[in-house]
Amino acid sequence: MRAVDVVIPVYDGLQETIACLESVLRTVNYPWARIIIINDGSPNPEICAHLVAVAERNPGVVLLENESNLGFVATVNRGMAYDPNRDVLLLNSDVEVAGDWLHRMRTAAYHHEKVASVTPFSNNATVCSFPDICENNPLIFGLGPEEIDSAFNAEFDVDDVFQLPTGVGCCMYLMRDCLDVIGFFDVESFGRGYGEENDWCQRAESVGRRNLHLANCFVFHHGGVSFREEHSPRLADALDVLDKKYPRYHGEIQSFIARDPAREARVRGWLHLFATQDKPKILLVCHKLGGGAQQHVDELARVLGDSGLFLLLVPDKDGHSIRLSCFDGRHRLRDGLFFDAGGAEYDKLVTLLRGLGLGRIHYHHTLGLPDKLLYLAEDVGCEFDVTIHDYYLVNANATLTDSQARFVDEGAADFEERCAQNIKLPEPVDLENWRSAQAQWIAAAARTIFPSVDCKNRFLKFYDVQNPVVAWHPDFSEAKAYPLPGWRFPSHRPLRVVVIGALSREKGADVLEAAANALVAEPIEFHLLGYAYRRLGNNVVFHGPYDSHDVHALIDRINPDVAWYPAQWPETYSYTLSVALEKALPVVVPDIGAFVERVQGRPFSSIVPWDFSAAQWKDYWLGVLHAQQLPAQNALASARTSAPDLAAEVDRDFYAAAYVQAVPLRPAAPSAELLGNLQSNLVADSQNLSRSERLLRAIWRLSLRPSAARLIAMVPFRIQRTIKRSLSQRPMHDIVGE
Repeated sequence: MRAVDVVIPVYDGLQETIACLESVLRTVNYPWARIIIINDGSPNPEICAHLVAVAERNPGVVLLENESNLGFVATVNRGMAYDPNRDVLLLNSDVEVAGDWLHRMRTAAYHHEKVASVTPFSNNATVCSFPDICENNPLIFGLGPEEIDSAFNAEFDVDDVFQLPTGVGCCMYLMRDCLDVIGFFDVESFGRGYGEENDWCQRAESVGRRNLHLANCFVFHHGGVSFREEHSPRLADALDVLDKKYPRYHGEIQSFIARDPAREARVRGWLHLFATQDKPKILLVCHKLGGGAQQHVDELARVLGDSGLFLLLVPDKDGHSIRLSCFDGRHRLRDGLFFDAGGAEYDKLVTLLRGLGLGRIHYHHTLGLPDKLLYLAEDVGCEFDVTIHDYYLVNANATLTDSQARFVDEGAADFEERCAQNIKLPEPVDLENWRSAQAQWIAAAARTIFPSVDCKNRFLKFYDVQNPVVAWHPDFSEAKAYPLPGWRFPSHRPLRVVVIGALSREKGADVLEAAANALVAEPIEFHLLGYAYRRLGNNVVFHGPYDSHDVHALIDRINPDVAWYPAQWPETYSYTLSVALEKALPVVVPDIGAFVERVQGRPFSSIVPWDFSAAQWKDYWLGVLHAQQLPAQNALASARTSAPDLAAEVDRDFYAAAYVQAVPLRPAAPSAELLGNLQSNLVADSQNLSRSERLLRAIWRLSLRPSAARLIAMVPFRIQRTIKRSLSQRPMHDIVGE
């Protein structure tokens, strides 16, 4: 094996350069390795002084200084030419390395045949990125580069490599015998940087050499330090050059990403790191429909990610297979695993979860789960919690609504019959067996968590609960104290009413349209920030789906006077209400569900009967216009909302003080044999739309056209729903928002 020069071009980024050089000096202490730092005319005098000081303190370091700024490509070439007998390890000055990284890369380069280059894993290295491919990832679980590199070193060896169309220049080992054949980087074509390593690797392939991705090494790459503002134009220019020189190159890259041979290594990497963390570990179980339940699951992982680690399990094929993925704080990792949990692979799933040291399972929904999954906690050997997000467990009708999507009071004599007219129990289950099975399961839960007092009181009419907890979702605690609203409507313009979210019939889409039509001649505007299950009339201003990160700015743009929630069922929390409370908007809410307790005592918060007719809504909004104010509460609703302070029952510190703290730390020892046998369980990017979902999205977009909307309206809603569910079980807001 040849000796190697570690070539580090430096231009900008003082702190990144200091961290890079410190990590290299700690780890490169071999007689066969030398460090060559090249100052490419840095405009930062602190960088120049630091490089001189490093070279003076370390006799083995060679400092080369360009008389003028040559640019990245020419500077690298100078380093490659410094000693024609040595291999080259090209290292960006914003990369940090750990352990015996250089030894491993050099060993791999000589262990395999016909090698041109070797690239390790990195958080930010396009096709070699971890944990998500082609992303600039934060360091997973908040760990340092040393811990992550150690895990990859333990999990993989020199044989674990994957052939690449191109290496990644932030950290790339180049073989001298290949440099001798194909030459250095192409300064003429790639100027001051970007694309030069891709071109070099393509030239290497043309002479029969291979570019390898090494799995047993990880480095940390800050990214973008050298070029910063110039990044995008340089990258665009580089892609144009590559397209002209290698017309098939980008097709090969896309084909490589689709095959993704390193996917298993990435999954094994995060499984290894997950298992070795000394934190409580929780498996969150949910349906695959998105919506508020999934938002809450994502929120738990984000808000509590510093104190615990979270996995997510959702159905894949209803009643049969499931998907297992991992959260890294606010981010759900793209790659995961699926298991035929309704069949032979259930035991494999149990073994994996035990090996990961799972401390608790938290069920958020059971729709679509294989029956065996209800007993998963017992088989893994841990306790489980249940959060009641809706009323699916009562009779499979999550909203307790009839065929007209209107709430059916639990005390009604025909309650079960009317609920079944809308949503039937899965055949061949009858109600008695359904309730009996759910009751046994709920009774075994360590904690049953309700997002509102109303939800708890309604649920307890059907089931006994051993340890009930009422806790508003963590977004309430994050808000600390909602700002007080004020009445801001200026009489010189129309009153602006905003309805926020994805509106089904149950959430009041038809009510909104009827009210808007009834008030078409009045100075009042109804805005829908979101979308409805069908196209609403022209009297509703449609703003379309939105990303939750943008909602505050969008509301500012609309500048509404009041937010309205025309829900026809007892919602258990309502994240869209949280948005209005955070924006200090006056609100109009129904007198059922969590709305009452969440606005109780709040000024400019009107509680109105949920079952108002269109004529009554017309009178209500005309009253607001004429009085130039919002009534605190409608007299018709007072009898229904005369209960004591409901919010007093809420445990406001539950998630901060008790949720994770009750989860025990459990020993983790994942089977090396099992981790090495997951190829058949791999699944990537499950959040992408399927072909049928893309068709559904196209139908939805077509429905926004008036002519198409009229035709679709002629199709009975039950048939529309059947067609929708045959194409996808995901909620429409997940599909139209993609």
